[in-house]
Amino acid sequence: MPRKSPSALSADSVVLPLDAYLELQKFHDELVCIADTIDPATRSPDVRKPEQSRRRALACVFRLWARQIERSLVAS
Repeated sequence: MPRKSPSALSADSVVLPLDAYLELQKFHDELVCIADTIDPATRSPDVRKPEQSRRRALACVFRLWARQIERSLVAS
């Protein structure tokens, strides 16, 4: 990960130490995994509709959080 000089930094970029970047990437991957576990693509037929809605909403929160982290990773 090349370092940018202070004049090369734009307002939407963030400079992170490599270990912080790698930990943030791991956290992002965990969030995505949690969301996929909560609301997998294949739905179980024994899950009731209200429970499925709650799972989907909770998974959506984790996916949104993961997207926020992903934007930070791209900006670094």
